[in-house]
Amino acid sequence: MAGIAVRVIVWIVVVFYITDLIPLIRDYRNQVLNFLIESFTSPIFTLGNKGFSILDIMFLVGLTIAMWKGVGYFIKIFRTKIIGLTGAEQSIQDTISFLVQYGLIFLGLLILLQLWGVDVSSLAIIASVLGVGIGFGLQNIANNFMSGIILIFERPIQVGDFIQVGNLEGIVKRIGLRSTYITTLDKISLIVPNSRFLENEVLNWSHNNPISRVKVPIGVAYGSEIKSVRKAILEVAKSHPEVLLHPSPQLWFQEFGDSSLNFDLLVWIREPQKKHKLKSELNYRIEVSLRKYGIEIPFPQRDLHLKSPEIEQMIQTWMQKNTPQSVELYYPDNFVHKLERKISDLELDEEDNLTVSTRDNIDSKILNNIDIDTLIKEMRGSHGVAIKDRRHRWGIYSKCFVGSEAVKWLMRTQNFNLQEAISIGQLLIDRGLIHHVLDKHGFKNEYLFIVFMKKNSRV
Repeated sequence: MAGIAVRVIVWIVVVFYITDLIPLIRDYRNQVLNFLIESFTSPIFTLGNKGFSILDIMFLVGLTIAMWKGVGYFIKIFRTKIIGLTGAEQSIQDTISFLVQYGLIFLGLLILLQLWGVDVSSLAIIASVLGVGIGFGLQNIANNFMSGIILIFERPIQVGDFIQVGNLEGIVKRIGLRSTYITTLDKISLIVPNSRFLENEVLNWSHNNPISRVKVPIGVAYGSEIKSVRKAILEVAKSHPEVLLHPSPQLWFQEFGDSSLNFDLLVWIREPQKKHKLKSELNYRIEVSLRKYGIEIPFPQRDLHLKSPEIEQMIQTWMQKNTPQSVELYYPDNFVHKLERKISDLELDEEDNLTVSTRDNIDSKILNNIDIDTLIKEMRGSHGVAIKDRRHRWGIYSKCFVGSEAVKWLMRTQNFNLQEAISIGQLLIDRGLIHHVLDKHGFKNEYLFIVFMKKNSRV
Protein backbone atom coordinates (compact mmCIF):
# COMPACT_ATOMS: atom_id res chain seq x y z
CA MET A 1 0.00 0.00 0.00
CA ALA A 2 2.82 2.44 0.81
CA GLY A 3 4.48 1.72 -2.55
CA ILE A 4 1.27 2.41 -4.45
CA ALA A 5 0.77 5.69 -2.57
CA VAL A 6 4.33 6.81 -3.42
CA ARG A 7 3.79 5.99 -7.10
CA VAL A 8 0.53 7.97 -7.22
CA ILE A 9 2.19 11.00 -5.62
CA VAL A 10 5.12 10.82 -8.05
CA TRP A 11 2.80 10.64 -11.06
CA ILE A 12 0.77 13.62 -9.80
CA VAL A 13 3.96 15.71 -9.36
CA VAL A 14 5.18 14.73 -12.85
CA VAL A 15 1.84 15.61 -14.46
CA PHE A 16 1.72 19.03 -12.77
CA TYR A 17 5.32 19.75 -13.73
CA ILE A 18 4.78 18.86 -17.38
CA THR A 19 1.54 20.82 -17.67
CA ASP A 20 3.29 23.84 -16.17
CA LEU A 21 5.83 23.78 -19.02
CA ILE A 22 3.15 24.02 -21.75
CA PRO A 23 1.45 27.49 -21.84
CA LEU A 24 -1.67 26.24 -23.66
CA ILE A 25 -2.41 23.65 -20.98
CA ARG A 26 -1.28 25.74 -18.00
CA ASP A 27 -4.57 27.69 -17.71
CA TYR A 28 -6.66 24.51 -17.78
CA ARG A 29 -4.41 22.95 -15.18
CA ASN A 30 -4.85 25.94 -12.88
CA GLN A 31 -8.61 25.80 -13.27
CA VAL A 32 -8.66 22.08 -12.41
CA LEU A 33 -6.32 22.67 -9.48
CA ASN A 34 -8.48 25.50 -8.13
CA PHE A 35 -11.58 23.34 -8.50
CA LEU A 36 -9.98 20.47 -6.57
CA ILE A 37 -8.71 22.78 -3.81
CA GLU A 38 -12.12 24.38 -3.45
CA SER A 39 -13.86 20.98 -3.42
CA PHE A 40 -11.62 19.58 -0.68
CA THR A 41 -11.56 22.71 1.49
CA SER A 42 -15.17 23.89 1.20
CA PRO A 43 -17.43 22.83 4.11
CA ILE A 44 -19.81 20.03 3.18
CA PHE A 45 -21.67 19.93 6.52
CA THR A 46 -21.67 21.74 9.85
CA LEU A 47 -21.82 20.66 13.47
CA GLY A 48 -22.67 23.44 15.85
CA ASN A 49 -21.00 26.59 14.56
CA LYS A 50 -18.21 24.93 12.59
CA GLY A 51 -18.21 23.54 9.08
CA PHE A 52 -16.19 20.53 7.99
CA SER A 53 -14.67 19.83 4.58
CA ILE A 54 -13.50 16.64 2.92
CA LEU A 55 -9.91 17.46 3.87
CA ASP A 56 -10.96 17.88 7.53
CA ILE A 57 -12.70 14.52 7.48
CA MET A 58 -9.70 12.78 5.90
CA PHE A 59 -7.38 14.27 8.50
CA LEU A 60 -9.74 13.23 11.32
CA VAL A 61 -9.95 9.68 9.95
CA GLY A 62 -6.15 9.53 9.75
CA LEU A 63 -5.81 10.62 13.39
CA THR A 64 -8.45 8.07 14.43
CA ILE A 65 -6.60 5.23 12.71
CA ALA A 66 -3.32 6.30 14.31
CA MET A 67 -5.01 6.45 17.72
CA TRP A 68 -6.52 2.97 17.18
CA LYS A 69 -3.13 1.51 16.29
CA GLY A 70 -1.53 3.18 19.30
CA VAL A 71 -4.14 1.76 21.67
CA GLY A 72 -3.63 -1.71 20.19
CA TYR A 73 0.13 -1.49 20.75
CA PHE A 74 -0.47 -0.33 24.35
CA ILE A 75 -2.88 -3.22 25.01
CA LYS A 76 -0.26 -5.76 23.90
CA ILE A 77 2.23 -4.35 26.40
CA PHE A 78 -0.52 -4.10 29.05
CA ARG A 79 -1.40 -7.81 28.68
CA THR A 80 2.15 -9.15 28.71
CA LYS A 81 3.81 -6.83 31.23
CA ILE A 82 0.97 -6.12 33.68
CA ILE A 83 -1.98 -8.54 33.52
CA GLY A 84 0.17 -11.53 32.62
CA LEU A 85 2.17 -11.20 35.84
CA THR A 86 -0.97 -11.52 38.00
CA GLY A 87 -1.41 -15.19 37.09
CA ALA A 88 -5.13 -14.66 36.42
CA GLU A 89 -7.03 -17.03 34.14
CA GLN A 90 -6.94 -16.39 30.41
CA SER A 91 -10.63 -15.48 30.26
CA ILE A 92 -10.18 -12.78 32.93
CA GLN A 93 -7.12 -11.40 31.13
CA ASP A 94 -9.06 -11.25 27.84
CA THR A 95 -12.01 -9.49 29.47
CA ILE A 96 -9.89 -6.84 31.21
CA SER A 97 -7.93 -6.21 28.00
CA PHE A 98 -11.15 -5.89 26.00
CA LEU A 99 -12.71 -3.40 28.42
CA VAL A 100 -9.52 -1.32 28.70
CA GLN A 101 -8.99 -1.29 24.92
CA TYR A 102 -12.45 -0.08 23.98
CA GLY A 103 -12.59 2.29 26.94
CA LEU A 104 -9.38 3.97 25.72
CA ILE A 105 -10.70 4.09 22.14
CA PHE A 106 -13.92 5.77 23.32
CA LEU A 107 -12.00 8.36 25.36
CA GLY A 108 -9.60 8.91 22.46
CA LEU A 109 -12.45 9.64 20.07
CA LEU A 110 -13.97 12.15 22.49
CA ILE A 111 -10.60 13.91 22.87
CA LEU A 112 -10.02 14.05 19.10
CA LEU A 113 -13.48 15.46 18.47
CA GLN A 114 -13.00 18.08 21.16
CA LEU A 115 -9.59 19.09 19.79
CA TRP A 116 -11.03 19.24 16.30
CA GLY A 117 -13.62 21.71 17.46
CA VAL A 118 -16.64 19.42 17.42
CA ASP A 119 -19.22 20.20 20.06
CA VAL A 120 -19.74 16.79 21.62
CA SER A 121 -22.93 17.94 23.32
CA SER A 122 -24.48 18.42 19.87
CA LEU A 123 -23.99 14.69 19.27
CA ALA A 124 -25.74 13.70 22.48
CA ILE A 125 -29.23 13.80 20.98
CA ILE A 126 -28.18 11.77 17.93
CA ALA A 127 -26.34 9.28 20.13
CA SER A 128 -29.34 8.87 22.44
CA VAL A 129 -31.70 8.18 19.51
CA LEU A 130 -29.28 5.68 18.02
CA GLY A 131 -28.74 4.11 21.46
CA VAL A 132 -32.47 3.44 21.90
CA GLY A 133 -32.71 1.86 18.44
CA ILE A 134 -29.59 -0.24 18.88
CA GLY A 135 -30.69 -1.23 22.39
CA PHE A 136 -33.92 -2.78 21.09
CA GLY A 137 -32.16 -4.48 18.19
CA LEU A 138 -29.21 -5.83 20.19
CA GLN A 139 -31.02 -6.61 23.44
CA ASN A 140 -30.03 -10.30 23.48
CA ILE A 141 -26.42 -9.52 22.57
CA ALA A 142 -26.18 -6.95 25.36
CA ASN A 143 -27.72 -9.44 27.80
CA ASN A 144 -25.17 -12.13 26.88
CA PHE A 145 -22.34 -9.57 27.04
CA MET A 146 -23.21 -8.47 30.58
CA SER A 147 -23.76 -12.11 31.61
CA GLY A 148 -20.27 -12.95 30.31
CA ILE A 149 -18.71 -10.21 32.44
CA ILE A 150 -20.57 -11.51 35.53
CA LEU A 151 -19.47 -15.10 34.83
CA ILE A 152 -15.83 -14.10 34.40
CA PHE A 153 -15.57 -12.05 37.58
CA GLU A 154 -17.91 -14.02 39.90
CA ARG A 155 -16.53 -17.34 38.51
CA PRO A 156 -19.45 -19.72 39.22
CA ILE A 157 -17.97 -21.79 36.39
CA GLN A 158 -14.32 -21.95 35.30
CA VAL A 159 -12.36 -23.37 32.41
CA GLY A 160 -11.97 -27.12 32.95
CA ASP A 161 -15.15 -27.55 35.07
CA PHE A 162 -17.50 -30.43 34.29
CA ILE A 163 -21.00 -28.89 34.21
CA GLN A 164 -24.58 -29.75 33.31
CA VAL A 165 -26.97 -27.15 31.87
CA GLY A 166 -30.38 -28.64 31.24
CA ASN A 167 -29.73 -31.84 29.27
CA LEU A 168 -26.23 -30.73 28.23
CA GLU A 169 -23.15 -32.13 29.94
CA GLY A 170 -19.57 -31.21 29.10
CA ILE A 171 -16.26 -29.63 30.04
CA VAL A 172 -15.86 -25.84 29.85
CA LYS A 173 -13.14 -24.98 27.33
CA ARG A 174 -13.41 -21.18 27.08
CA ILE A 175 -15.58 -18.43 28.56
CA GLY A 176 -16.06 -15.54 26.15
CA LEU A 177 -17.85 -12.24 26.57
CA ARG A 178 -20.89 -13.39 24.59
CA SER A 179 -20.85 -17.19 24.79
CA THR A 180 -19.16 -20.14 26.49
CA TYR A 181 -17.57 -23.03 24.62
CA ILE A 182 -18.26 -26.53 25.99
CA THR A 183 -16.99 -29.91 24.80
CA THR A 184 -19.39 -32.79 25.52
CA LEU A 185 -18.36 -36.32 26.46
CA ASP A 186 -19.01 -37.22 22.80
CA LYS A 187 -16.28 -34.70 21.80
CA ILE A 188 -18.86 -32.34 20.28
CA SER A 189 -18.30 -28.59 20.68
CA LEU A 190 -21.23 -26.54 21.95
CA ILE A 191 -21.53 -22.75 21.96
CA VAL A 192 -23.88 -21.74 24.78
CA PRO A 193 -25.05 -18.10 25.27
CA ASN A 194 -23.82 -16.75 28.59
CA SER A 195 -27.30 -15.69 29.68
CA ARG A 196 -28.32 -19.36 30.06
CA PHE A 197 -25.87 -19.79 32.93
CA LEU A 198 -27.55 -16.99 34.90
CA GLU A 199 -31.17 -17.66 33.94
CA ASN A 200 -31.17 -21.46 34.35
CA GLU A 201 -29.95 -23.86 37.00
CA VAL A 202 -26.37 -25.01 36.40
CA LEU A 203 -24.97 -28.20 37.96
CA ASN A 204 -21.21 -27.75 38.42
CA TRP A 205 -19.62 -31.06 39.40
CA SER A 206 -16.17 -29.47 39.79
CA HIS A 207 -17.01 -26.34 41.80
CA ASN A 208 -14.65 -25.90 44.81
CA ASN A 209 -14.21 -29.66 45.29
CA PRO A 210 -14.14 -32.05 42.30
CA ILE A 211 -14.93 -35.11 44.45
CA SER A 212 -18.40 -36.33 43.41
CA ARG A 213 -20.70 -39.18 44.40
CA VAL A 214 -21.96 -41.77 41.91
CA LYS A 215 -25.03 -43.91 42.60
CA VAL A 216 -25.35 -47.40 41.09
CA PRO A 217 -28.78 -49.08 41.64
CA ILE A 218 -28.73 -52.88 42.08
CA GLY A 219 -31.52 -55.43 42.54
CA VAL A 220 -31.11 -58.99 43.83
CA ALA A 221 -33.59 -61.83 44.21
CA TYR A 222 -35.66 -62.38 47.34
CA GLY A 223 -34.02 -64.98 49.56
CA SER A 224 -30.48 -63.77 48.89
CA GLU A 225 -28.11 -63.67 51.85
CA ILE A 226 -27.79 -59.96 52.68
CA LYS A 227 -24.31 -60.26 54.16
CA SER A 228 -23.04 -62.01 51.06
CA VAL A 229 -24.65 -59.32 48.90
CA ARG A 230 -22.80 -56.62 50.87
CA LYS A 231 -19.51 -58.43 50.56
CA ALA A 232 -19.87 -59.13 46.84
CA ILE A 233 -20.78 -55.52 45.94
CA LEU A 234 -18.41 -53.65 48.27
CA GLU A 235 -15.58 -55.92 47.22
CA VAL A 236 -16.04 -54.69 43.66
CA ALA A 237 -16.33 -51.04 44.71
CA LYS A 238 -13.20 -51.04 46.86
CA SER A 239 -11.13 -52.86 44.24
CA HIS A 240 -11.79 -50.35 41.46
CA PRO A 241 -8.76 -48.02 41.06
CA GLU A 242 -10.85 -44.88 40.34
CA VAL A 243 -13.07 -45.24 43.41
CA LEU A 244 -11.87 -43.27 46.44
CA LEU A 245 -11.48 -45.12 49.72
CA HIS A 246 -12.05 -41.90 51.70
CA PRO A 247 -15.04 -41.42 51.84
CA SER A 248 -15.45 -45.18 51.70
CA PRO A 249 -18.03 -46.85 49.39
CA GLN A 250 -21.42 -47.49 50.96
CA LEU A 251 -24.26 -49.88 50.16
CA TRP A 252 -27.74 -48.69 51.12
CA PHE A 253 -30.72 -51.04 51.33
CA GLN A 254 -33.42 -48.90 49.73
CA GLU A 255 -36.63 -50.94 49.50
CA PHE A 256 -38.40 -54.25 49.11
CA GLY A 257 -39.37 -54.05 45.44
CA ASP A 258 -42.03 -55.96 43.53
CA SER A 259 -39.52 -58.51 42.22
CA SER A 260 -36.23 -57.75 43.99
CA LEU A 261 -34.43 -56.37 47.00
CA ASN A 262 -33.21 -52.97 45.83
CA PHE A 263 -29.85 -51.51 46.89
CA ASP A 264 -27.92 -48.34 45.98
CA LEU A 265 -24.12 -48.50 45.77
CA LEU A 266 -22.65 -45.06 46.60
CA VAL A 267 -19.04 -44.38 45.58
CA TRP A 268 -16.96 -41.21 45.36
CA ILE A 269 -14.66 -40.27 42.47
CA ARG A 270 -12.21 -37.44 41.80
CA GLU A 271 -13.00 -36.98 38.08
CA PRO A 272 -16.77 -36.46 37.67
CA GLN A 273 -16.58 -36.47 33.86
CA LYS A 274 -15.80 -40.20 34.07
CA LYS A 275 -18.92 -41.07 36.07
CA HIS A 276 -20.76 -42.73 33.16
CA LYS A 277 -17.75 -44.88 32.27
CA LEU A 278 -17.21 -45.79 35.93
CA LYS A 279 -20.86 -46.78 36.37
CA SER A 280 -20.63 -49.11 33.36
CA GLU A 281 -17.42 -50.74 34.64
CA LEU A 282 -18.93 -51.26 38.10
CA ASN A 283 -22.02 -52.90 36.59
CA TYR A 284 -19.83 -55.33 34.64
CA ARG A 285 -17.83 -56.26 37.74
CA ILE A 286 -20.86 -56.48 40.03
CA GLU A 287 -22.55 -58.96 37.68
CA VAL A 288 -19.47 -61.19 37.76
CA SER A 289 -19.14 -60.89 41.54
CA LEU A 290 -22.81 -61.76 42.17
CA ARG A 291 -22.50 -64.88 40.01
CA LYS A 292 -19.35 -65.85 41.91
CA TYR A 293 -21.26 -65.70 45.23
CA GLY A 294 -24.32 -67.45 43.77
CA ILE A 295 -26.58 -64.39 44.10
CA GLU A 296 -29.40 -64.18 41.57
CA ILE A 297 -30.49 -61.06 39.68
CA PRO A 298 -34.27 -61.64 39.25
CA PHE A 299 -36.60 -61.18 36.32
CA PRO A 300 -39.83 -59.21 36.84
CA GLN A 301 -42.36 -61.71 38.19
CA ARG A 302 -46.00 -61.95 39.27
CA ASP A 303 -47.80 -64.47 41.49
CA LEU A 304 -50.94 -66.11 40.04
CA HIS A 305 -53.57 -67.18 42.59
CA LEU A 306 -56.18 -69.76 41.41
CA LYS A 307 -59.56 -69.73 43.16
CA SER A 308 -61.07 -72.87 41.49
CA PRO A 309 -60.72 -76.04 43.67
CA GLU A 310 -61.04 -78.27 40.59
CA ILE A 311 -58.08 -76.60 38.83
CA GLU A 312 -55.98 -76.73 42.00
CA GLN A 313 -56.70 -80.47 42.37
CA MET A 314 -55.73 -81.07 38.73
CA ILE A 315 -52.43 -79.19 39.16
CA GLN A 316 -51.55 -81.07 42.37
CA THR A 317 -52.29 -84.43 40.70
CA TRP A 318 -50.13 -83.53 37.69
CA MET A 319 -47.25 -82.35 39.87
CA GLN A 320 -47.32 -85.56 41.94
CA LYS A 321 -47.11 -87.67 38.81
CA ASN A 322 -44.30 -85.65 37.19
CA THR A 323 -42.16 -84.72 40.21
CA PRO A 324 -39.18 -87.09 40.65
CA GLN A 325 -38.68 -88.76 43.99
CA SER A 326 -36.23 -86.92 46.23
CA VAL A 327 -32.98 -88.75 46.92
CA GLU A 328 -31.63 -88.52 50.43
CA LEU A 329 -27.88 -88.04 50.57
CA TYR A 330 -25.75 -89.26 53.44
CA TYR A 331 -22.40 -87.75 54.41
CA PRO A 332 -19.91 -88.74 57.08
CA ASP A 333 -20.01 -86.55 60.17
CA ASN A 334 -16.54 -85.10 59.58
CA PHE A 335 -17.52 -83.99 56.07
CA VAL A 336 -20.65 -82.22 57.34
CA HIS A 337 -18.59 -80.44 59.99
CA LYS A 338 -16.09 -79.17 57.40
CA LEU A 339 -18.89 -78.03 55.09
CA GLU A 340 -20.63 -76.08 57.86
CA ARG A 341 -17.32 -74.42 58.83
CA LYS A 342 -16.71 -73.28 55.22
CA ILE A 343 -20.21 -71.84 54.99
CA SER A 344 -19.76 -69.96 58.26
CA ASP A 345 -16.60 -68.36 56.86
CA LEU A 346 -18.82 -66.47 54.39
CA GLU A 347 -20.83 -64.84 57.17
CA LEU A 348 -19.99 -61.25 58.01
CA ASP A 349 -20.80 -59.17 61.03
CA GLU A 350 -22.80 -56.04 60.41
CA GLU A 351 -19.90 -53.93 61.71
CA ASP A 352 -17.32 -55.69 59.52
CA ASN A 353 -15.39 -53.26 57.36
CA LEU A 354 -15.00 -55.88 54.61
CA THR A 355 -11.26 -55.76 54.17
CA VAL A 356 -10.62 -56.49 50.49
CA SER A 357 -7.72 -56.31 48.13
CA THR A 358 -7.23 -53.21 45.98
CA ARG A 359 -5.64 -53.04 42.54
CA ASP A 360 -2.85 -50.47 42.47
CA ASN A 361 0.08 -49.94 40.16
CA ILE A 362 2.55 -50.90 42.90
CA ASP A 363 4.31 -54.22 43.45
CA SER A 364 2.58 -56.35 46.05
CA LYS A 365 5.79 -56.72 48.06
CA ILE A 366 5.90 -52.93 48.62
CA LEU A 367 2.31 -52.87 49.89
CA ASN A 368 3.05 -55.78 52.22
CA ASN A 369 5.98 -53.92 53.77
CA ILE A 370 4.24 -50.61 54.54
CA ASP A 371 1.34 -49.46 56.70
CA ILE A 372 -0.47 -46.59 54.99
CA ASP A 373 -1.85 -45.13 58.24
CA THR A 374 1.59 -45.23 59.89
CA LEU A 375 3.18 -43.70 56.81
CA ILE A 376 0.70 -40.78 56.85
CA LYS A 377 1.40 -40.14 60.56
CA GLU A 378 5.16 -40.09 59.91
CA MET A 379 4.76 -37.71 56.98
CA ARG A 380 2.71 -35.34 59.14
CA GLY A 381 5.03 -35.69 62.11
CA SER A 382 7.76 -33.35 63.26
CA HIS A 383 10.35 -35.32 61.27
CA GLY A 384 8.13 -35.66 58.22
CA VAL A 385 7.79 -33.58 55.09
CA ALA A 386 7.97 -29.78 55.36
CA ILE A 387 4.36 -28.55 55.57
CA LYS A 388 3.92 -24.79 55.46
CA ASP A 389 2.24 -21.92 53.59
CA ARG A 390 3.76 -21.42 50.15
CA ARG A 391 3.47 -18.73 47.48
CA HIS A 392 3.31 -19.12 43.72
CA ARG A 393 2.97 -15.96 41.64
CA TRP A 394 0.13 -14.03 43.30
CA GLY A 395 -1.47 -17.00 45.09
CA ILE A 396 -0.81 -18.30 48.62
CA TYR A 397 -1.43 -22.00 49.38
CA SER A 398 -1.64 -22.94 53.06
CA LYS A 399 -0.28 -26.05 54.78
CA CYS A 400 1.17 -27.83 51.75
CA PHE A 401 4.34 -29.69 50.85
CA VAL A 402 6.29 -30.10 47.62
CA GLY A 403 6.05 -33.31 45.59
CA SER A 404 9.80 -33.53 44.86
CA GLU A 405 10.61 -33.02 48.56
CA ALA A 406 8.17 -35.80 49.51
CA VAL A 407 9.89 -38.14 47.02
CA LYS A 408 13.28 -37.45 48.63
CA TRP A 409 11.77 -38.00 52.10
CA LEU A 410 10.27 -41.36 51.09
CA MET A 411 13.58 -42.48 49.54
CA ARG A 412 15.53 -41.41 52.64
CA THR A 413 13.25 -42.70 55.40
CA GLN A 414 11.50 -45.68 53.76
CA ASN A 415 14.41 -46.95 51.64
CA PHE A 416 12.41 -46.72 48.40
CA ASN A 417 13.93 -46.16 44.99
CA LEU A 418 12.70 -43.26 42.85
CA GLN A 419 9.96 -45.17 41.03
CA GLU A 420 8.70 -46.81 44.22
CA ALA A 421 8.51 -43.43 45.99
CA ILE A 422 6.49 -41.91 43.11
CA SER A 423 4.19 -44.95 43.07
CA ILE A 424 3.56 -44.67 46.82
CA GLY A 425 2.71 -40.98 46.42
CA GLN A 426 0.25 -41.76 43.62
CA LEU A 427 -1.30 -44.49 45.80
CA LEU A 428 -1.98 -41.88 48.52
CA ILE A 429 -3.70 -39.66 45.92
CA ASP A 430 -5.76 -42.58 44.55
CA ARG A 431 -6.95 -43.42 48.07
CA GLY A 432 -8.01 -39.82 48.71
CA LEU A 433 -5.45 -39.14 51.44
CA ILE A 434 -3.57 -36.33 49.67
CA HIS A 435 -4.23 -34.25 46.55
CA HIS A 436 -2.79 -31.47 44.42
CA VAL A 437 -3.82 -28.00 45.67
CA LEU A 438 -5.71 -27.32 42.41
CA ASP A 439 -6.55 -30.99 41.64
CA LYS A 440 -4.83 -30.66 38.26
CA HIS A 441 -1.94 -33.11 38.65
CA GLY A 442 -1.14 -36.53 40.01
CA PHE A 443 1.85 -37.20 42.21
CA LYS A 444 5.07 -36.26 40.41
CA ASN A 445 8.71 -35.69 41.27
CA GLU A 446 8.28 -31.99 40.49
CA TYR A 447 7.76 -28.64 42.23
CA LEU A 448 4.02 -29.22 42.78
CA PHE A 449 2.12 -28.23 45.93
CA ILE A 450 0.41 -31.19 47.66
CA VAL A 451 -1.91 -31.05 50.68
CA PHE A 452 -3.44 -33.65 52.98
CA MET A 453 -7.19 -34.09 52.92
CA LYS A 454 -8.84 -31.99 55.63
CA LYS A 455 -9.35 -34.75 58.14
CA ASN A 456 -5.72 -35.85 57.68
CA SER A 457 -4.06 -32.41 57.59
CA ARG A 458 -1.62 -31.32 60.28
CA VAL A 459 -2.97 -28.84 62.82
